[in-house]
Amino acid sequence: MKTHARIQDGLVVELLKTNRDIAGMFHPALVWVDVSSHPDVSEGWHFDGKTFASPTPPQSPAPAPTIAELQAQLASISAQLAALTGKS
Repeated sequence: MKTHARIQDGLVVELLKTNRDIAGMFHPALVWVDVSSHPDVSEGWHFDGKTFASPTPPQSPAPAPTIAELQAQLASISAQLAALTGKS
């Protein structure tokens, strides 16, 4: 049984295993690539027309500020506001 990847906009959007001729199963506008020899390929992988590449892992979000950091920011903003309004 062969595994085929449907490619849309350079991404693997679907995988299908079949013994049938993939070309006769779907509309010719759909792009299917035989990935039987690439068992690691899965949805979300990139395809440039020749090679597959795994998606880059998402970056970790920045850590949330600590209470002390938030208090320091608040003090700084309060001082700036006081300077602008002439209040101390």
